Amino acid sequence: MAILDDIPAEIRRAACAFHEAGHIVVGWEHQRHITHAWLRPPHGISGETCFEPYKRGFRSDSPVDLRRAEIEITILSAGYCGEMIYWNEEGLKWYPGAIASHEDDLRQMRPYIALLPPQDEAALRARCATAATAILYRPAMLAAQAAIARRLFERRRIDCDEVDEIIGRVAGR
Repeated sequence: MAILDDIPAEIRRAACAFHEAGHIVVGWEHQRHITHAWLRPPHGISGETCFEPYKRGFRSDSPVDLRRAEIEITILSAGYCGEMIYWNEEGLKWYPGAIASHEDDLRQMRPYIALLPPQDEAALRARCATAATAILYRPAMLAAQAAIARRLFERRRIDCDEVDEIIGRVAGR
């Protein structure tokens, strides 16, 4: 197993681009549109995807809001799932084992998990990760994720118009 610091920055940047593209594609599927996503300077080995804010908050007594909370957990899970698509590519020798890129996503899940209070949090997170993976492994979504990741890798930033153009082109929408 590779030590994360031993992995070349270019490979880590590509993994980060796939991570952010995972959030973007699954968010897009759930009609959560980004404002932008970017890979942070100087090396682009961490990133951020920013979605348009909700027009109203979440209420624990609303079934619609509880479903929205689960969708947010699914979108947050999609970064790790998308990054694993990258690391699982045939012939990629650098897979670091347990990756820490999901830590920030896990922190962001906390308010949504608290809103739902599941009896089994691990089962909820596993269900959401499975849902994200199912979206990402659709052939058109794999192609969209790869194209978005490539754009992020090259330019270190992508906006909503570019995402819509890429997904529209590869998904035929």
